[in-house]
Formats: sequence, C-alpha cells, structure tokens
Amino acid sequence: MAVRTVTQAAADRLKSTLGHDTCIACVLGGTEFQNADSAALVEAIAAKLGAVTSSEIKFVTGGMAGVQETFANNYGDGSRVLNLLPVGQRSSYSRGTDINAGFDLEA
Repeated sequence: MAVRTVTQAAADRLKSTLGHDTCIACVLGGTEFQNADSAALVEAIAAKLGAVTSSEIKFVTGGMAGVQETFANNYGDGSRVLNLLPVGQRSSYSRGTDINAGFDLEA
C-alpha cells in the first residue's frame, strides 16, 4: 500500500473517530518535569478540565511520558483523551484511547 494511501486512511479514521463537530485540544509538554510543582499543576488542571468540559471536546496527546501522560491519567475517566501514536506503538497510559497513524513521528 502506498504511503499516501496509508496516510489518507489514517486521516479518514481519525475524522471518523473524532467526529466533525468535535473541538480538539492538543496537550503538549516535555517528557520530564523541570520544576517539582509542575506535575501537581498538570494533575490539577487535568482534573478540573475533566470536571467542567463538555463531551464535545477531545484532548489529543502524542502518547509521550511526562506532561502528556500526567494529563491523560488525571483527566476524568479518560474517555475523551486520544493518544496519537505511530503504527505499532502504544502508550503506557492508564486512561485514554490509543490511535495509530503514520509510520513514525515524522510521517
């Protein structure tokens, strides 16, 4: 299967999973915390957002350790957390749904 076909299939699958009326927020951050209070801050933000955001918003991570994993593991029940990873990879998160797309982080 050509790269373009695989990429387009992954994009179509993402659109289907997310829905067309969904608001998407990307969760970005380092793989390590630089300040002792940072992990607690991310945990608190995730917990608060989990309590107040509507079902029309989804949070997307890159499936990485650190900020992204901490957010995912502390956001509500995880049903609105999607972890976008290269084909064949999985996150080690306790919450969220892993979605595979692309061959690597560059694809």
